[in-house]
Amino acid sequence: MAIADAEYTFVAVDIGAYGRNNDSMVFKNYLMGRSLYNRNFDFPPPQPLPGTEAPPLPLVLDGDEAFQMCGNLLKAYASRGLDLKRRTFNYRLTRARRMVECTFGLLVAKWRVFTKRLHMKIETVDDVVKSAVVLHNYLRTKEPLNLEQIAEESQMPSVDIFGPRSSVAVARMRDSFADYFCSEAGRVERQERFV
Repeated sequence: MAIADAEYTFVAVDIGAYGRNNDSMVFKNYLMGRSLYNRNFDFPPPQPLPGTEAPPLPLVLDGDEAFQMCGNLLKAYASRGLDLKRRTFNYRLTRARRMVECTFGLLVAKWRVFTKRLHMKIETVDDVVKSAVVLHNYLRTKEPLNLEQIAEESQMPSVDIFGPRSSVAVARMRDSFADYFCSEAGRVERQERFV
């Protein structure tokens, strides 16, 4: 499990949890020894969104349906009865989640050892993955990617169906991001084509 930035670099990774474990529990219990849900994951302070004078919003991570929303983790609206604002939000969140998926794709493409089963001790597999992540990040600084080509080649999948309700405060924060994505300051040209 990982957090990746907009430059296809790993920011945080959790290596060693078994695949049968629920992603949300792995994230809650193991990721970097800190818990996002207990608010001891070192995030920068909230800031206004670019181009706005609106109240500051926290830095957030993008989670899928396995995660519970909290003050620093958002997930898409449930797919039933979505208006344009909510469909736009789901589209933009899905695009953001692709960053980590593409980062893993680049890691696998560079280090072909991950295209097949690893016949090693578990401890050795953990070390291989850690080494590959460190080398991936190092090479990202030395070998620039053609990001325009990546954007053109990747087609947007349809927005997934997402689940459970969350607290009122977190839901309002998600609505603030949705409002921003539909505003003049937060709109991107291509969103109208895909929503």
